[in-house]
Amino acid sequence: MKQSKKVGWLHMALSLFFLLTIFYVLPRNKVFIFAVQYILAMLFFSFLSHRQGFVLLIAYILMSAMAHLIRAWMYQWETAIQLEVIWQHMVMILNLAMLYAFVYLIKELEKDNKNLKKQVDQLMQYIGPSKVLTKQEFEERKNLLAKAMERRGERGYEIYFSLEKVNFRVREAVFEKLTALAMETFRHEYDLVGKWDDISFVVLLQNTDENGMKAAMDRYFSKIHQSMHLKEEEISMDVKAIGEGKGQAVVP
Repeated sequence: MKQSKKVGWLHMALSLFFLLTIFYVLPRNKVFIFAVQYILAMLFFSFLSHRQGFVLLIAYILMSAMAHLIRAWMYQWETAIQLEVIWQHMVMILNLAMLYAFVYLIKELEKDNKNLKKQVDQLMQYIGPSKVLTKQEFEERKNLLAKAMERRGERGYEIYFSLEKVNFRVREAVFEKLTALAMETFRHEYDLVGKWDDISFVVLLQNTDENGMKAAMDRYFSKIHQSMHLKEEEISMDVKAIGEGKGQAVVP
């Protein structure tokens, strides 16, 4: 909350100072050059790391100061002109320094928000109300089930589904529908359905042989064909055997 307020105040100060600079400080013949430099600095700061952006800012300050010194020496500027140029240069540098602080504060907030979301997702067992397991919870339960299956001499399958071939505009809706159908199709008491990442999910079928796995997959794709217009080849799959007699990847 404090960081958000800081961003808000800095944004207001940045905008106000920029307007004062172009309307009251700089002469008209320098406004365009300053605006171009300002936009370029914003673009560079957006793509460069914090340290690289700082180096760029320092390099600009030194190079622009050196350019003014050379011009002052070449054209033999009077004291009044020198003071005016120094004042304008300081104002331009202050604008860029405030821009630097603002851009990297925004980037830091975005990074913190992503880390916070990741931590929340890890603490939650399920993704929303769908009862689809988070990746961490899925892996923990899978490891327990895999050890139990090995002790009992049972076999199971991990099936990874990827939607990388699905149009990105409908990918999220397709993901939700496919995981919902997986929850309906596979055995709630024995099988697991988990989100792997934003475009893929995984199903674990325990105590199932290859024929049972293929039968379960046939039921699943039958439900998919009945409820949505999605071709089977649009879903990338990777099937791995676990437990007793596990081997290489299997293609159902």
